[in-house]
Amino acid sequence: MLANIFTKTIRDRQIAMLFGSLGVISVAVFGLAAYSDLDDAIANLYGSMPDAFSSLFGFGDITTAGTLIIGEIVNLMAPMVLAGLAISMGTGAVAGEEHKGTLGVLLGNPRSRQNVVLSKSAAMLVLVVAAAVVTWTGSTVTALIFDTNMTGINFAAGMTHVVMISLFFGFFALFLGSWTGNGTASSGIAVGLLLISFLAAGLLPLVDSVASWAKIFPWYYFNSSQPLSNGVDWAHVAVLGGAILLFGIGALVGVNRRDLKVGEGHGGLMQRLRAHPMSEKIVSRLQGRAKVSSIVVKTASENQTLVVIAGLAILYTALLVGPLYNGISDVLRDFSEVMPDALLAMIGGVDMGTPEGWYQAEVFSITVPAALIVVTAMMGSRALAGEEEDNTMDLLLANPIKRSKVVVEKGVAMAFVSLGLGLATFIGTMAGSLLGGLGMSWNNVAAASLLAALIGMLFGYLALAVSAATGKRRAAVFTAAGAAFVAYFANAFLPVSASLSGWARLSPFYYYQGNNPLVEGLNWGDVAVLAASCLIVTGVAVRLFQRRDINT
Repeated sequence: MLANIFTKTIRDRQIAMLFGSLGVISVAVFGLAAYSDLDDAIANLYGSMPDAFSSLFGFGDITTAGTLIIGEIVNLMAPMVLAGLAISMGTGAVAGEEHKGTLGVLLGNPRSRQNVVLSKSAAMLVLVVAAAVVTWTGSTVTALIFDTNMTGINFAAGMTHVVMISLFFGFFALFLGSWTGNGTASSGIAVGLLLISFLAAGLLPLVDSVASWAKIFPWYYFNSSQPLSNGVDWAHVAVLGGAILLFGIGALVGVNRRDLKVGEGHGGLMQRLRAHPMSEKIVSRLQGRAKVSSIVVKTASENQTLVVIAGLAILYTALLVGPLYNGISDVLRDFSEVMPDALLAMIGGVDMGTPEGWYQAEVFSITVPAALIVVTAMMGSRALAGEEEDNTMDLLLANPIKRSKVVVEKGVAMAFVSLGLGLATFIGTMAGSLLGGLGMSWNNVAAASLLAALIGMLFGYLALAVSAATGKRRAAVFTAAGAAFVAYFANAFLPVSASLSGWARLSPFYYYQGNNPLVEGLNWGDVAVLAASCLIVTGVAVRLFQRRDINT
């Protein structure tokens, strides 16, 4: 029955949604604790802030710490977290069941294909709305605890827009997964569109000649109307809702037209494209082949699609940001002059009037570490738990190879991938600097790119350790992503408070951007801390994997 699939999906995904909401609420706690005494500074800042930048906070009247922090939660943290969870649900709805070989079980009960898609879609809708309500309630309670003035904040309208943008990306991933049966490609493309859309909708309006192009990106319909100040923009909600409906219908069409994989590897759209002589080479390179000359090579090749998509997204973003700087450099200098150090801490404590500060804020602060952590966390979760869930671990361990070597070689593959994405970051940034004539130091860019690779490795190895301990892929990826989320905002908010600043050193992000590598160059102490942390977590993963009974 339809209800059985719906309730099972709710049961399987509710913990992830709950922890995602709690992660956002924890940021509200960090932020309001750190900024509670800065109301006057925030009011003075907003009064002198250039108009082009005031809209980026998504709130028309920033006068208190509460308005600033709630603006950050609604316009960045909540949509990123809930959209990421929705993408995971959309990817797993059809493509994930096919990958695990369980779709045939669902369809044989009997269940129609339409019932499966509709049940999973309904579960996604319910869970995203529930997570938004929990986030809204928890953040509001936190504001009351810190006696924060919430006058004029239309939190309900903001969270309505959060729900719509999250469902947009979730249904987009469902659409891709239903047509291709490739979960890795579906999630990678959806996450890539999320990051590119976020950047484009924020940056393009700053340049008059290209401002109208922002309307082609979904993020524009999420926060350009400033719902926290102006209430729900029903026209924008209708645009997102129409797209969600089209993706849902498209998913139904795709799952009905395609030969589904039910454990026997039947061909789908990607397989048909791969078989066609005109598209075979391109699709084969994107999709990857199962190379089994070693565990390292096999692990890397299995994640080739996601790595290629992430690498291209990083290159595109870093390349675009360089020439864009010249069009808004005067505004950026004005902005940096009026920004107090307390608020600059949220983007790494940089001077946005310089090319290095601009790149730090727009590329290295969030975009690059987010892309790297998504890739490595997914690799780490799949490395061991994926083998168990796919029932291939017994075949792997049947070879004359120690468990410890399996973990180490999986970790080596993740290191190569992370360093490769760091190289993509370096190439894109230097190309953007050359195109924009910014004259950035290649040594410093290399330093920042190396540290980005290390922060990606660290959280990937955390996913590997959870994967080794639990054998659950979902638990591994959400633990790593949640830890990264809390660590990032702890490093952003804690240094603002004199009494809490010392605790920021517990966050790995302190060693990633605390010494401003784009300006100061490489700090070998930061490299040593991150590298040692990677080794320690890998050692823990080895120990956990050796001690646990493996599900085969």
